[in-house]
Amino acid sequence: MSLAASFEVKGWCPGALRPMASGDGLIARVRPWCGAFSLAQALGLADIAERLGNAHMDLTRRANLQIRGLSEDRLGELHTALDRLDLLDASPEAEAARNVMVGPLAGAAVRAVAAQLSCALSEDRRAATLPAKFGWLVDGGGPLSIAGERADVALYVTVGGTALRVDGQWFGGGSVEVALAAAFGGRPDLRSVDVAPVPGRRSLGHLAGMTGVAAPFGRLEAAQLRELVGVAERAGASELRLSPWRAVYIDALMEVPEALGLVVDENDPLLRIDACPGAPACRSASVDTRATARRLAAAGFVGTIHVSGCAKGCARSAPADLTLVGEAGCYGVIRNGTTRDAVEHTIGADDLAVLHG
Repeated sequence: MSLAASFEVKGWCPGALRPMASGDGLIARVRPWCGAFSLAQALGLADIAERLGNAHMDLTRRANLQIRGLSEDRLGELHTALDRLDLLDASPEAEAARNVMVGPLAGAAVRAVAAQLSCALSEDRRAATLPAKFGWLVDGGGPLSIAGERADVALYVTVGGTALRVDGQWFGGGSVEVALAAAFGGRPDLRSVDVAPVPGRRSLGHLAGMTGVAAPFGRLEAAQLRELVGVAERAGASELRLSPWRAVYIDALMEVPEALGLVVDENDPLLRIDACPGAPACRSASVDTRATARRLAAAGFVGTIHVSGCAKGCARSAPADLTLVGEAGCYGVIRNGTTRDAVEHTIGADDLAVLHG
């Protein structure tokens, strides 16, 4: 039995100009320019989350940040505040089109390409005709390379030039102009090349002059972000770079206080578990997914785990060793699969001990 027919698929992502309703109010997704927020922008976002939302924020798999608990009658204030931080797009269409993920270790050349692409997408009216959730990727390799992440069009910038990936095939001599033409239906008039970028992985702590910090399940509270910015500022940092691993990278070497509640140890069991907000934050969920996830981490379960409030599986699309899918206050159990696979059996939300068998 599959639970895939029991939920509503939105088919689009929330933005600041087109927020999405959830169980705890409206959600607004804020897209950074070139993959990073300045410290001033990060501090401003923490203030917005506390003043206009419920102080909860989420780091997303597309390297964006979502502000939760917003209300319809204060969206004007939200837009004004984001505009002051230079984080508001000209229109909902431009905002949706600027779905560009940038490698956390991107240097000046990579970020220049990302900036050119982002500006082009914001200004090109054809971008509004692209499919919902059409995604772009700009990367330059290295240990935090995002080359293995999903994207409809990818640009891989190296000292030898720029490679372009379209429909899973790499071409040499790529550029932003050619990438845009390919996205709008043109076939790249380029030679095929054997490019095999080595995908990176989430690495925390000190790396390449930066400090990586993960938020358990992607949840970042406004107070945590404010304190993290303070530590970063004292260490001489200038920005926070986002990643698809629900981790941020600060451009300075610094020690993150344990009391902050963020993760700097890659071996922390919480990092093997993906969990959506669950109930009551999400209207599609009937289970407290993150309480369940913390209990699983404390119990010493091994392997990858996905705890989903419903069969949409928003927190993880890849298979996990153990997947729990919420329905009517219980969990469907799936092993070595995704939320779309057949459920082996159902357990009560508090009956996790049986999973050891």
